[in-house]
This record gives sequence, C-alpha cells and structure tokens, in this order.
Amino acid sequence: MIGALWVCERDIRKFVRQPAVMATALVGPLLMLILLGYAFGGSITRVPVAVVRYSEGAQSSTYVDILRSEQNCALGGEVGCAEAFRLREVPSLETARLMLQRGQVKAIVYIPDGFDGNLDNSNTVFVTLYLDNTDPLTSATVSGGVIRAAQQLSTQIQVSIHQPNIAVDQSNFYRNILYVEFMAPGSIVQAIFVASIIGGGISILMDRQRGVLEGYIVTPLEQHEIVLGVLLAGVIKAAFSSIAMLFLAIMITGIRPTADASGILLMLFTILLTALGVISMMTAFAVRVPAAQVYQLFSFPINLILYFTSGAIYPIDGFPDWMRTIAVVNPEVYAVHALRLLMYKRADLSAVLGDFVFLAIFTAIMCTIAVIAFRRTL
Repeated sequence: MIGALWVCERDIRKFVRQPAVMATALVGPLLMLILLGYAFGGSITRVPVAVVRYSEGAQSSTYVDILRSEQNCALGGEVGCAEAFRLREVPSLETARLMLQRGQVKAIVYIPDGFDGNLDNSNTVFVTLYLDNTDPLTSATVSGGVIRAAQQLSTQIQVSIHQPNIAVDQSNFYRNILYVEFMAPGSIVQAIFVASIIGGGISILMDRQRGVLEGYIVTPLEQHEIVLGVLLAGVIKAAFSSIAMLFLAIMITGIRPTADASGILLMLFTILLTALGVISMMTAFAVRVPAAQVYQLFSFPINLILYFTSGAIYPIDGFPDWMRTIAVVNPEVYAVHALRLLMYKRADLSAVLGDFVFLAIFTAIMCTIAVIAFRRTL
C-alpha cells in the first residue's frame, strides 16, 4: 500500500508541475460549456428573407411593416426583439427563387396580386411562404414569424373594418431535410480537422522525435519539396477521412445528397481546398510547438472553437454577436456552407464562389506560414 501511495504522489507532483495540462483540463470543459451553450438554442434572429409583392396597397404595406418589426419577444425572453428578419424586397418570384437556391435568403414571402382588394372585400387571402428547409431550425422560426404577422394584421383589420382571413400557404422549396442531414456537412468538415490533427501534426511531431525530418536534410530533396510532400500526404489522408465519413453517413444514417455530377466535383474540390488549408494551419502549429504534449493540449480547444462556431449543429443566425464575429473568420463556416448548398440544393459554382474565395485566401496564407515555419525547423 505504501508503494501505491508513493506512485500516486509522484504522478500528482508531475501533474502539478505541468500548468498547461492543468489549464487544459479546465479550459476544455469550460469552452464546451460556453460554446455549446451559446451555439445551441439561441433565438434565431436577423434571418434574410426575400419579399415578393405583386399587390400594392395599404394592407400589403402594413403586412410588410409587421414582418419588418416582427419580435421574437413573443417566444419568450428579451433577446433579439425586433430583429427576427432582414427583409429584402425582390421584384420577381424567379429572382427570389434563385436567391433562395444560392443561399442568399432563407425564405420567400410571396404576396400575390389582389391581396389588398380581397382583404378590403372581406375575402380570404393567401400569402405563400417558400422555405429553405435544408435548414429545418431556421425554417421553423421563419414560419412561426410569418404566421404571427398574418394573425396580427387580421386582428388589426377586424377591429377597424370587418373580419377577413389571412392564410399562410407554406411550401418547402426542397425535399424534407432531417436534422441529421443538416449536421452531415459539419461532420465531414470535422473529419477533415481530426485527420489534420492525427495524420498531420501528430505525424510530424513523431517524425521529428524519431529524427526522420533531420534525415530528409541529407537527401537530395529541396526544402520546398519536403514541405509540399508533407502537406500533400496530409491532404490525401484528410480527404480520404472526410469522403469515408460521407459514405458511412449515407449508409448508416440514411442521408440523401441530391448533388449532380458537377455538384459532386465541387464537393470534392471543397473538401480538398479545406483539407489543404486546415492541414497547413495544423502543420505550422505542430512544427513550432516545443513538445507533442503541448500540441495535443491545444488542438482540443482549437477544434471546439472552430466546430461550434461553424454553424454545423445550429444556424449562425442563432449565435450571439461575439460568436458571429468568430464565425466571420472561421474557415469551417465557409466549408460547411458550401457543402450544404452542394449536397442538398444542387447549387452551381456561382452559389459557392464566395466560399471558395475565402477558403482559397485562407489556404494560401496557411500554406505560406507552414512553409516558412517548416523551413525554420529544418
């Protein structure tokens, strides 16, 4: 028993003498609490919604004004009041549908011709709501807000004039998307990051400990060839991991991507571009840390921050402002957005071009940093 206590005391002293380990043991769960707590279940606000109005009159104008000032306070709490929607008036339904397909808006409110006249004559009128149901959580929020706005207008008119009926006809723009399918693009990107940690950074650190990196120096290889070879291997491993994740998700969870041939090629390009950027970032980090343990300790918090602010598990429109700020510079946000458009909306290159531009810039910067850091290590 005395020997066991001696071993226990030694391990505790070793743990106390490593403040980074102690800090990570606290920081990891704390980050999980903060990020997951704020990333999941917040009021979804400032949702971009296109309004197509073919009826010009006082009642339709009032309805749009009600939508513009729609309050989430009716759902409870004081968060996000008067900020439920960001309305964009669009001249035609065809243009609005194209915007919905490209992910520029999350819903279309269509006010047909004759809306005002039928209301004035106490007839039933219909407002058509086209929903981007590839995001089921946001769709539910938008649907509730549009219906409440119709009820509010009906109440105002009943008090002053007569008893009209305003009905909201909901139409899903795509097939029914389950929440597990909503999460799938984020899981693919997560597979890339995990492969980057294991097959990228940790592999490099092990090679450095075994002297493999120093052994490259005595070969005829140029330094840039060594760096590019390491990055290329990491990209292949990360791409294989993410593609395998996609096939396993299709077989096990039953997700059904609707991408055509060009969409599949764009998905593959998204995966490769994201993998190169993330591998370069983790390689630059790995070659500059003093020990493998430090790398492992800091990789976990980095993974949490990037994943939970990527919109993989909850819409970014439900984030607080400080998390939206992180999302602006998070490469996983753009990868998840592009994959979601390509997997379920049959989007073309123009729809994901903005995502590709950001990922290309991020990848170029990370590759440059990785090359410089690697050369200094060699």
